Amino acid sequence: MEFLCAAKEKKRSFRVFVAEGAPRYQGHSLAKELVARGLQTTVITDSAVFAIISRVNMVVVGAHAVMANGGVIAPVGMNMVALAAQRHAVPFVVLAGTHKLCPLYPHNPEVLLNELKSPAELLDFGEFSDCLDYGSSSGSPLLHVVNPAFDYVPPNLVSLFITDTGGHNASYMYRLIADYYSADDIVVKQKSIS
Repeated sequence: MEFLCAAKEKKRSFRVFVAEGAPRYQGHSLAKELVARGLQTTVITDSAVFAIISRVNMVVVGAHAVMANGGVIAPVGMNMVALAAQRHAVPFVVLAGTHKLCPLYPHNPEVLLNELKSPAELLDFGEFSDCLDYGSSSGSPLLHVVNPAFDYVPPNLVSLFITDTGGHNASYMYRLIADYYSADDIVVKQKSIS
């Protein structure tokens, strides 16, 4: 939000396309705030990202965390946006303060890359109660609801990171992280084998 408002203050003329961000629809809130600050904004459905991306000059996103390899833990759906941007040669820019830097690599089994949100955000279970019967041979419900909170965007899909220390390539993130963390800062619990 602040990045876009700062660009507007520089007298740059642009339109912002905001994906709605289902199922929590954070995009609707963002669009309202952008319009309130005088930015031209268009809300699109998440499924329209690939159709609209060719009209976009740059994708600007935030991050939940930036991994040591330059990969990004971002809101769910962001990997799809990054793939669409790559396909149409649109720069994919990640905004992340240095407090978002994570010294771990995503291939470490100790790193939890996702969290599951409540299924109630997707479905009203009153309407689907007949699908929840345990009539299958396995004794488990017929309907399962998975509502992940995050996506992993690999570093090869990121064009540029903008942090509070400047702009950086994904390949430089490990070095930036090394400036903020020492090996002693990383505590990994080892599983004991008995």
